Amino acid sequence: MNYAEICIIKRDGKREDFSISKIKNAISKAFSATGFQDEYQLIADVTMNVINQFSTPTITVEEIQDLVEKELMRVRPEVAKKYIIYREWRNTERDKKTQMKHVMDGIVAIDKNDVNLSNANMSSHTPAGQMMTFASEVTKDYTYKYLLPKRFAEAHQLGDIHIHDLDYYPTKTTTCIQYDMDDLFERGFRTKNGSIRTPQSIQSYATLATIIFQTNQNEQHGGQSIPAFDFFMAKGVRKSFYKHMSSLISFYVNLELGTQPDEKAIRKLLEAHLPSIQSTELERESFRIALIALQINLDKEHLIRIMDKAYTLTQKDTHQAMEGFIHNLNTMHSRGGNQVVFSSINYGTDTSSEGRMVIEELLKATIEGLGARGEVPVFPIQIFKVKDGVSYSDKDFAKAMAVENIEEAMKAKYEAPNFDLLLKACRTTSKALFPNFMFLDTEFNKNEKWDINDPKRYRYELATMGCRTRVFENIAGEKSSLGRGNLSFTTLNMPRLAIEARIKAESLVEDTRHKEAVEEKAKDLFLKSVRNLSKLIADQLYERYKYQRSALARQFPFMMGNDVWKGGGALNPNEQVGDVLRSGTLGIGFIGGHNAMVALYGQGHAHSQKSWDTLYEAVMEMNKVVDEYKAKYELNYSVLATPAEGLSGRFTKMDRRKYGKIPGVTDRDYYVNSFHVDVKEPISITDKIKSEAPFHAITKGGHITYVELDGEAQKNVRAIAKVVKVMHDEQVGYGSINHPVDTCHACGYKGVIYDKCPVCQSENIMRMRRITGYLTGDLSSWNSAKRAEEKDRIKHN
Repeated sequence: MNYAEICIIKRDGKREDFSISKIKNAISKAFSATGFQDEYQLIADVTMNVINQFSTPTITVEEIQDLVEKELMRVRPEVAKKYIIYREWRNTERDKKTQMKHVMDGIVAIDKNDVNLSNANMSSHTPAGQMMTFASEVTKDYTYKYLLPKRFAEAHQLGDIHIHDLDYYPTKTTTCIQYDMDDLFERGFRTKNGSIRTPQSIQSYATLATIIFQTNQNEQHGGQSIPAFDFFMAKGVRKSFYKHMSSLISFYVNLELGTQPDEKAIRKLLEAHLPSIQSTELERESFRIALIALQINLDKEHLIRIMDKAYTLTQKDTHQAMEGFIHNLNTMHSRGGNQVVFSSINYGTDTSSEGRMVIEELLKATIEGLGARGEVPVFPIQIFKVKDGVSYSDKDFAKAMAVENIEEAMKAKYEAPNFDLLLKACRTTSKALFPNFMFLDTEFNKNEKWDINDPKRYRYELATMGCRTRVFENIAGEKSSLGRGNLSFTTLNMPRLAIEARIKAESLVEDTRHKEAVEEKAKDLFLKSVRNLSKLIADQLYERYKYQRSALARQFPFMMGNDVWKGGGALNPNEQVGDVLRSGTLGIGFIGGHNAMVALYGQGHAHSQKSWDTLYEAVMEMNKVVDEYKAKYELNYSVLATPAEGLSGRFTKMDRRKYGKIPGVTDRDYYVNSFHVDVKEPISITDKIKSEAPFHAITKGGHITYVELDGEAQKNVRAIAKVVKVMHDEQVGYGSINHPVDTCHACGYKGVIYDKCPVCQSENIMRMRRITGYLTGDLSSWNSAKRAEEKDRIKHN
């Protein structure tokens, strides 16, 4: 064929004259990128072999590239791989120019696509929501082009890894924070428009907590959490009690004697003699005698009646405060798109009368729900802390289970002072899906500094974000959750590594009928690739960390200016945050452990010991990388069991396109989350917990284990309590119990509703379900992958 007559058809349909040099240059670059130098003759041979395969006078660019790939695979497979990666990268870059227009068109048209539904907590069809989505997509593009080093951008765009929250990358912000709210309340804090002084009632404590949540949310892209809600609110309860006591005593004296006593002086005596809202006889008598100095003579009977009334009023205030707290967190918007705060609260271990009152009234308000019909509140995510000797004991559990009526068991006295509250928490979970449960005596959740006699022992109790992010160990300071958070996290595509390992193993093992040899080789390749990709992620996280630490303190006026992130308060506004961020965590995440094991062995890890062992080894390889990089940079690297929402379908789509439909691997719309047993797997509650629990110890960046119950859970608090005990005994770090909670919008009926409401036949049903840790009552706001996953979830027996 006369080369001068050959015409090349470009991707846009234009034609140009054939050029040997363009093919030769592309092949040369692939050789150079692989480290092969001075291969001039081989490059020339490959070029001519490609051209000799032209069979028509016109040929497309894509056809030429296919021929180059084929020829390189024959003579230099490693060069072919570089060429293929580069080709995919160029295709991705090329596609982005047209994809951005399609994305923007979809936002304008408020299509129900996975861009608009990437965040189930945001209304993307509202004007503000559209603006948020526009900004998000454009900022991601800016990050790809100008901020990310090429090898990381390439790995993300090709689907090897997923760098989370890329739209927030240019802002240099961090992910999440756990508040030391006691510190904030005692010092007071500043917002943009002024300063806030120390609150003086439980209503003010609860209201200011929501303001702190809302204000700080605008300086981070992830969740906000209160680590010890009961401890922090208890002071507000005590202050309200003192206020009611001084007011009632003043009223009584005025009524009896016609004089007006000094309420501030009464308040000082209360603080000196009555340390709690539930006092001893000796404390009451001491206070009664002290009042004589103010010319106030109260007999014992009247004092007790006044104290009982003050207690009742305080309890009412506390209930209203908790009710307002829940309502505010479900209605106060923190961002455009009607987004409320991603809020979490941890509680359960304050044994004071005030702390117990906070927990009790919070649980009641959660069951009562929102609005006239008691809708289940989505926020805050509530986490009950299970602590031996404080909120749990085996003896107490046996005693409670022996009582026929579980409601009566909640009224009994137990060795563990808050065990009754644990039972009430189980009742609340049965009706409202929250609280979740965190187990402080699981070995890796313990802190050797914890002391039951320390009034601030909460400093040494683990707390978590509701979505599962765990911040506890600290290479840069105190082992605590207070005033710290996650900096960023990135997830590796575990199923892809397994697919490629299996394919390569089958090409390397001479006799593929020897199943064990193929599997052994595939496993070896898989573990090596997990290690290598984990190192790439560790490098990427370090680059992002260096970028984040260059932010100025004034970019986060509330978080740094008020010392919300510990150490930030010492910075001047124009100073870089720098080493202050060293206390944060960097998470190497993973998704699709089940799918990866199916790719390797044809079976998931729920019922195959070989699969379970390999998945465990893979996560341990990630931990080895974490340990190496901890030592290398003295930063808090950790392995994270990724909470995948927007990511849940991204990897799957890309891998199906690349490898086709592989049964049990790429044939669904989603990969199963982290180390979780397949949502479709028929497995008992106990077996699921036993299968997943060991992974909690090796995913210290965050983890969660769910079990799915049927609709009868609302009637069976005992079953919830038994699941909590199994989690406790099996050393689960953090666990949650799912069951269907449906509400008819028309008549308010609650229960398991199938197609129509059994009372009024309405089809307008709110179906409350859990997505990556938090709840949502409208499945239509979920992306397609998460909807498919929810549909596949089976109930565990």
